[in-house]
Amino acid sequence: MNRTTRWAAVAAASVLLTGCGSTAADNESKPAPDKSSTGSHTMPDGSVMSDDEMQSGGAEPAGAEPSPAARMVCDGDVADDVQRISGLGKAPTRQASWSEPMYTCTYSLPEGPLVLSVHDATDAQSGRDHYETLRTTLDDAQDIVGMTSLGLPAYETGDGVAVFIKDDKTLEVDATALPDGLGPDGDMTQADLAYAVATSVLACWEKHT
Repeated sequence: MNRTTRWAAVAAASVLLTGCGSTAADNESKPAPDKSSTGSHTMPDGSVMSDDEMQSGGAEPAGAEPSPAARMVCDGDVADDVQRISGLGKAPTRQASWSEPMYTCTYSLPEGPLVLSVHDATDAQSGRDHYETLRTTLDDAQDIVGMTSLGLPAYETGDGVAVFIKDDKTLEVDATALPDGLGPDGDMTQADLAYAVATSVLACWEKHT
């Protein structure tokens, strides 16, 4: 992987980590929603979702609920960052699916699908077991080390998979279906894009959990 390109992605990721995908201007022009006045909807499984959650894209299937942390991969801040990192003029369409314990969000980029998934374990050992097992299914997964790991266990592949584990949740970003030449300047590889999107999710997890 091109070292200059990777560190450019790291620099972009550090910006995302400070604001969970929002800018100061956004925060000034968009006041925090009043939770007491937000509309709600009862889902087929009996769960209640707010208007904001309904707008995140992709109805949730019936069954056991994914955690709020898992849902974030298909929600506002992360969706905004996928658009920004990919250099798109508008937010890509996305579709969520839930097959316990796996929550998946597929973003339909012009170049192909970008798949974000969370193994939504509820205990640290189950999460770690999945994280280690997933590594064995990937071709030549290499540890992400130093500051680029953000202090978390992580690995990636050269063809565009980035995996991090935080507490009991394993995040996988799969950009292998995309070509090189991604991002606003057309200089990001699949691996760069996967890494940058993964750090956006981790920023939101850190901010909201």
